[in-house]
Formats: sequence, structure tokens, C-alpha cells
Amino acid sequence: MNNPNSTHYTLIFQCKFKPQLNNYKMENFEVKEKNYIPGSSSFAEGFYGPKGDVGYFMIADWDKAKAIIEKLIADGRNIERVKMGLDGDWQENSMTVWEDGQFTAYSCFEGSKWAEPIIIVNYKDEPSETYSVWRKEEY
Repeated sequence: MNNPNSTHYTLIFQCKFKPQLNNYKMENFEVKEKNYIPGSSSFAEGFYGPKGDVGYFMIADWDKAKAIIEKLIADGRNIERVKMGLDGDWQENSMTVWEDGQFTAYSCFEGSKWAEPIIIVNYKDEPSETYSVWRKEEY
């Protein structure tokens, strides 16, 4: 069963390496910025722009995003909506992942070498907060 093309091998790999929500600690969830407005740029601008290719992929981490949202709710924060996407490609690759008490799994582009995966938490009674939600993957 060591055939990497077999379904059994693929399922074991996916289950074995999938991060668990309880592995995240809230102290690792730092607010990146308040009232942040993400941008969009062309592929060439993003890839060759000031940030350029960072030397690895920044992969959108839905489990981390969900853990942050759950912690904020548990802390009594009055969340209105949460959007997740790629900062630098926001118009094309962002979506609402929490609204009206319901999660919707992130399904936009998975990652980038230059556009950072983030969530923007919009509150009903305070300024929005932006969090980085990605994991590093070498290429």
C-alpha cells in the first residue's frame, strides 16, 4: 500500500497532516491591523512588485481562520461578518466565511507566493481587525 497514487495512501496522508483546531493558541493570533482595506493588483504587479516572490507559498489556513473566529466569539466579541482572501488579489479571491452565526468554508484560491491570506473581522460595535491566516509551504 505504499503506492502514492492509491486512494488509501492519499487519505492517510491527508488525515495525518491535517492541522487540528486545538493546536492553535490564541496568543499566536495577533491583530495585524485595524480598519485595514485590502488591495488588489495585477498578477505582474503582485509577482514583481515590492513584495515579489517571497521564496515559498503562503497557503490559506482555513483551520486557523476558523479557530480565530471561534475564539473571538467565545470571548464575547460582537462579530458581524468575516471575510477571508488573498491580500493583493482581494477582489478576485475573497469571500465571506462567517455571517449570521454560520461558517462557510473558504473556497477561493488556496495560496500565493506574493498575496498574503488574511481574514478581516468586521464587528458591530468596534473597528475591524485583520489577521494573517496562512501556513508556509516550500516549493
